[in-house]
Amino acid sequence: MSRPAITKPPTPKAAKPEPASEHAVPIGPKVLAILEVAVRARRPLLLEGPTGIGKSQIVAEFARANGIGFKVLDLSLLEPPDLVGLPVIHGGRTHYAAPSELPGEADGERGILMLEELNRAEIPVMQPALQLLSARRLHAYELPDGWTCVAAVNPEDGDYQVNRLDPALRSRFLGVTVAADRGEWLAWAARHSVHPVVSETVRDHTDAFGHVSPRSWAYASELLHALRQGEQTNRELVHALMPGYLPASWAVLVTDSVARYATAFPPASPEPDLATLLAPDGPQALAAVVRALGDAQRIDAITMLASKLREQLAGNVLLDSRAPLRTRDQLLEHLANVFASLPGDLREQCLETAARSLDREAHRKARG
Repeated sequence: MSRPAITKPPTPKAAKPEPASEHAVPIGPKVLAILEVAVRARRPLLLEGPTGIGKSQIVAEFARANGIGFKVLDLSLLEPPDLVGLPVIHGGRTHYAAPSELPGEADGERGILMLEELNRAEIPVMQPALQLLSARRLHAYELPDGWTCVAAVNPEDGDYQVNRLDPALRSRFLGVTVAADRGEWLAWAARHSVHPVVSETVRDHTDAFGHVSPRSWAYASELLHALRQGEQTNRELVHALMPGYLPASWAVLVTDSVARYATAFPPASPEPDLATLLAPDGPQALAAVVRALGDAQRIDAITMLASKLREQLAGNVLLDSRAPLRTRDQLLEHLANVFASLPGDLREQCLETAARSLDREAHRKARG
């Protein structure tokens, strides 16, 4: 069955694409390669580019893929004591208690400290940030040897309320201008179960990122995935949701496309049976369902299936008579095998929900 045709909307008059520098590096493998070298050299990295293109996300994905720590400091929300620590008196001398947000021994030997909104921070916050970048320390606190700082900022020449980074601060960084790339984003979308309507819209329109950031397209996808059976054909509801992230003409396009898609590809996500998945052949059972949906190009149904799984995991007791011989760790190991057939982001979400459910049940039992 062919997919519904998607018609290009009129160009939104209120939005203008942001010109990308000819030297901009597309968010994707090239940025990951730069990150690899910067981390290896322990040199702080500055990623500068428009909002919503995935600067912070690709750093988080790099840390996760390499099994290293990842901590985030949003400098725009901090005051100087939040970064340098509060003064305490010990032995008649003033010391500064390092904030728990800064990496310590418990956070692992290697990692990335992400400095968000560096050029939105107040000047008194920028100064200690400069010391952290140049000397890798704040008073008595020292950044662990295996940790590297990465900062993400919006351009100073765009429509952003940002402070200018002076040459002294910029000189501490390996500066890289980054930009969104449709091809790289579509590859990312395929790995992260972006709704088919959103993927096809971006694929079929070269100006999709000229008027809407990649992040907004991803947010629109999350809304579409959250629609229940029957809601996708409710044009009034979808049209009320889409303008929250998309300009008017794009919202109309997506609304019409969703209705056609829902008619041509009605929901076919099966109801998961948690008892079956907890059985020894649970991994094979789920893999067969996911494989069938994947062959039918039903990414949306796989996402819906994962959503139903999370609902069951959150609302069911796992440490009960259905699995009397399994400890918490054994259950999580089994579920990791069960969810292995799901796309990466959905697999992690299901495992996180299961872990929270197990911890909640253990806490309830401990309280009697």
